[in-house]
Amino acid sequence: MRWDAYQNGFHVEPGQAVGLLGGSFDPPHAGHVNLTLEALRRFRLDRVIWLVSPGNPLKARGPAPLDERMAAARTLMDHPRVIVSDFEARVGTRCTARTIAAMKEAFPATRFVWLMGADNLAQFHLWDDWRGIAGQVPIGVLARPGSRLAARGSVAATVLRLSRLPARDAGLLARAAPPAWCFVNMPMSPLSSSALRARRAGAKT
Repeated sequence: MRWDAYQNGFHVEPGQAVGLLGGSFDPPHAGHVNLTLEALRRFRLDRVIWLVSPGNPLKARGPAPLDERMAAARTLMDHPRVIVSDFEARVGTRCTARTIAAMKEAFPATRFVWLMGADNLAQFHLWDDWRGIAGQVPIGVLARPGSRLAARGSVAATVLRLSRLPARDAGLLARAAPPAWCFVNMPMSPLSSSALRARRAGAKT
């Protein structure tokens, strides 16, 4: 299929700096919102797209139905500069490297930044073609509770240490040639989707 056929689903302007936040969002929560708003500000992004995944290849248990997670995400993240999208389900990608390649093919004039919490940086080297991801787009990393030290000492952080921008230059990240990444601190939120799922399961017993 032609990726540009998907552009009717949402629109981003050529030259815009757009953050991509991927995940199962099972369920979406205030931590996702806080990370998104902080990324918009610190990395000087024009928009952020929530890429609600059909499923996470690193998780054995499947998530709730996609339409339920999409509806919950749109209800929670009601912001004019944030798009909630099922792009991966529509174009048939499951791995981040392929998703980014498809997004860049659909919007070749847009400057994308991959966004992640520090907990994901700590395990980034386990992702499929993680070096390819780092070579395609700059990466913005935002602190998560209990993950700062593990993230900074991670395999990926060590391999990419020469490509790290200081936090004071976070606003330049979207214009940096990959590989480039930047770690910034943000107000801590203890919320996580896994904790909320556990709490929800406990309430049903």
